[in-house]
Amino acid sequence: DRWGNIWIGTNGGGLIYFDRKNNTFRQYLHEPGNKNSLSGNVIVSLGIDYEGILWIGTYLAGLNRFDGKNFKHYRYHANDPSGLSSDHIWEIYEDRDHNLWIGTLGGGLDLLDRKTDSFTHYRSTDGQTGPLRSNFISAILQDRKGNLWIGTTSGIALFEKNKNAPVYFQHSNDKNSLSENNVICFLEDSKGRMWIGTREGLNLYSEETRQFQVFTTSEGLS
Repeated sequence: DRWGNIWIGTNGGGLIYFDRKNNTFRQYLHEPGNKNSLSGNVIVSLGIDYEGILWIGTYLAGLNRFDGKNFKHYRYHANDPSGLSSDHIWEIYEDRDHNLWIGTLGGGLDLLDRKTDSFTHYRSTDGQTGPLRSNFISAILQDRKGNLWIGTTSGIALFEKNKNAPVYFQHSNDKNSLSENNVICFLEDSKGRMWIGTREGLNLYSEETRQFQVFTTSEGLS
């Protein structure tokens, strides 16, 4: 955080705050019946926004907002079309325009409107139609040009700045296609090149050709 202290999400042990100056730890846990406690103890993702607010993504228990004193819960409700699309939160990402993107496991991609506490949903209806090809979101990154990269279990959806329709990248028999559709992570390097980690190798994207150079064990990966 802005003070140099560390927030740690655990698999069943809730949220832990490490005060580096005092070398102390504080644990935050879900307390049944207490609305001002963490909604769940399995934490998958964390993000601090431009206002210093901590956002906490849980598995099974939705999204939490924590201002240092109070927890606010966002949960999935089947009868709320503007609510959170899933209680399984995998990615939290704030872009340069302070848009807060929430990647879920099964509910697609959500964009939070902080003023109304409502969500806009980006989903696939059948794996072929809609702005995404999969509703399992595994990685989110905005590159230096303002393009938004969405990694899913069915390849990449690239939302290019000032363009309406996304571009999709998926694995095919072409040797210069994405090496595998299960995208794990993105990294934009100091030269502006985009690297994509998948379950089957590393990919380097060429903006000029819209193709990929693939690195697997054949190219020296361990």
